[in-house]
Amino acid sequence: MNHIKSFFKEKGLYLFCLALVFAATAAGILALRSVVNNMSELTQLRKDALQEDSTWTQPDTTVDNPASDVPKPTTAPSAAPSASPSSSGAQSESAAASAGPGGTAAPSAQPAASSAFWQTKPIAEFSGEELVYNETLGDWRTHNGADYAAKAGEEVSPVCGGTVTAVTEDALWGTVVEITDQNEVLWRYCGLTEASVKPGEGVTTATTLGKAGSVPAESKIAAHIHLECLKGEEYQDPESMK
Repeated sequence: MNHIKSFFKEKGLYLFCLALVFAATAAGILALRSVVNNMSELTQLRKDALQEDSTWTQPDTTVDNPASDVPKPTTAPSAAPSASPSSSGAQSESAAASAGPGGTAAPSAQPAASSAFWQTKPIAEFSGEELVYNETLGDWRTHNGADYAAKAGEEVSPVCGGTVTAVTEDALWGTVVEITDQNEVLWRYCGLTEASVKPGEGVTTATTLGKAGSVPAESKIAAHIHLECLKGEEYQDPESMK
């Protein structure tokens, strides 16, 4: 017993210091755990707040976006072809020039009309902005003109008179003759062969532009002439412009 008392007298200070160290360590651990728990709670609260804010401010992005790549059958208005002002004027002048002294016009031959197939319904109509399937190229694209059935080798005359502005060879459209009429409307006759006109030449509805050939980009369709019409930079429906 005396031995134990002697031990505590000698080592008591050390034991007391050791106890203080343990107490401080325990207190530090508890404080650290409290700080960690508080930080976790604050982090979770911040995440929840950010999520709620994102949900609140997110715009409604639902858009009515119907499919535009599915072709819909369209029926282009079929306008009856009318004689161009230039051809009518030429006919009147011819009649006046052939009138006799008594003012009676002498009989004269009627000018030849444009190719008869322009008066028929297109076998493939102008599609505007609608995509249609091209069987030859195997893709979906707009059809910027109208296709008129024509026998291979058949002579092709223009829809209306004007001035030839270009004669070109195109890999997709074959021989192309471009004519600008008096209203500054550009007509493109695609799929010709043996072109018989030159740039700068004036033409009427009686002029032969060439013969019906083939349109490489539409070779799986029956023989035809692909007719395009542009007013400025915009494609127009040839049926509505004739």
